[in-house]
Amino acid sequence: MKETLLTNSELANFTSQMALILQAGISPYEGISIMVEDSDNDKTKQFLSSIEELLNQGETLYTSLQHTNAFPAYALHMIQIGELSGRLEEVMGSLSIHYQRQYENNESIKSAVSYPLIMIVMMFVVILVLITKVLPIFNQVFEQLGTSISGFSKTVLDIGKSFSTYSYIYIGILLLLLLCFVYFTKSEQGKMKFYDFLTKLRFTKNLTWKLALSKFTSGMSIALSSGLDVSQSMEMAKELIDHKQLKAKITEAEKMLEDHDLATSLIQTKIVTGMYARLLKIGNKTGHTDQIMKEIADRYDQETNEGIIHFISIIEPTLVAVLSILVGIILLSVMLPLIGIMATL
Repeated sequence: MKETLLTNSELANFTSQMALILQAGISPYEGISIMVEDSDNDKTKQFLSSIEELLNQGETLYTSLQHTNAFPAYALHMIQIGELSGRLEEVMGSLSIHYQRQYENNESIKSAVSYPLIMIVMMFVVILVLITKVLPIFNQVFEQLGTSISGFSKTVLDIGKSFSTYSYIYIGILLLLLLCFVYFTKSEQGKMKFYDFLTKLRFTKNLTWKLALSKFTSGMSIALSSGLDVSQSMEMAKELIDHKQLKAKITEAEKMLEDHDLATSLIQTKIVTGMYARLLKIGNKTGHTDQIMKEIADRYDQETNEGIIHFISIIEPTLVAVLSILVGIILLSVMLPLIGIMATL
């Protein structure tokens, strides 16, 4: 039995294979058996074999997957509804698209956050080498000329000396920062805190909002197309997101459903605005709300990816410029006095 949930990538792969199997008219049991035979990974084979065994005992696919403790509640609920309604093939296909989207979105966030971090680390390393290795050489030249570095250069040189003298302390601080980074990227609690930070940060606030909206509208689309009513769909889709502000708005919209339709509830709470609000109204009137929700999710994905590309295109030259300026200031603060001294000789 698997103790941890499958990743978005693994969920997308599994549901995609199941959708193809069901489209070919193969039963879930036979399909899982094929997947077991094709698997060349021992852990995956064992995992799939546990599902195959339960299916062979007459259990439903929903029950078999539930016993693994590896599938999120949303996926299990959708699969259960798909089995009961006879639309399991469609549900699997929709879940595959949904989890592939979540995987790509998560990768986009990693790109948007990790690239600037790498650049900042590189900047730190370059400046560290400059103040600990290069500046001391200039200081020796000044001493040979019978003078010494002063002002800003002296301050930077002293910082460099402290790095060399108390290197073990700085290494300890660096290791502590590394542990904090691992905590915020690996543990669930850490991920939540880091995500909350990104939702409030000026440069990533809009991106996280659109990503959360994409996840919500995608979840609504699958739930509605599976036969759930609006209230149930909204309740389930809300559990997919971690964005606190959006969750609060969805809760407010849920209360409004008692007296208003879905479109009105989402528009008045400003969950959807502008063109998306008009699309939702049209979908509500024509009875194609699930399709409109999918279209909105796709468009939010596109906007998010464009936003990330734009963010990186701005941050890259900015960080390069900052690094160049810092290095230039440090070198000029040493070179100009040295040139002045050499001119008097």
